Amino acid sequence: MSDSSEPIFVSYAGPDNGWAEWVAWHLQENGYRVELDRWNWRTGDDFVTKMNNALDQASAVVAVFSPRYFEAGRYTEEEWTSVIARRGRFIPLVVEPLESGQVPAILAPRLRKDLHGLSEPDALKALLDAVRGPARPTSPPAFPGAAATPSAPPAPHGPQPPFPPRTGGDPAV
Repeated sequence: MSDSSEPIFVSYAGPDNGWAEWVAWHLQENGYRVELDRWNWRTGDDFVTKMNNALDQASAVVAVFSPRYFEAGRYTEEEWTSVIARRGRFIPLVVEPLESGQVPAILAPRLRKDLHGLSEPDALKALLDAVRGPARPTSPPAFPGAAATPSAPPAPHGPQPPFPPRTGGDPAV
């Protein structure tokens, strides 16, 4: 489980700014310290220095995955490769369907959380679940060994004989 005050950097492709701001807003509303370039960096700041500092200080990077995130020439590659290289916490959120092969092989085995196609409340729950990590249930799970199985309804005329009745021949035998 994560500490909700941990610093989180949001990595995204420029055209996905709407998703990045939605993610950052809701993380901040839930107590996380969020670094989002559009909110924290001023005109004239050194982009590379700000990026390096943000990635160094973040305990986790939330990556907003879309087809644009993986386009050649985007700075997003430097962002995710630095997290992978230092074995940092990387939280991929998929905001649009991705075709086979769009995600680089090194990221393909990473568990991802889909936000696309969800209602806003469901997307918010998925976002927070992804960042918080797994949690134990708050009540005990049902005991799997005593699961009642529905029995067959009784036959309409009492129990059936194990074999078909005899037909013809001597009725006494």
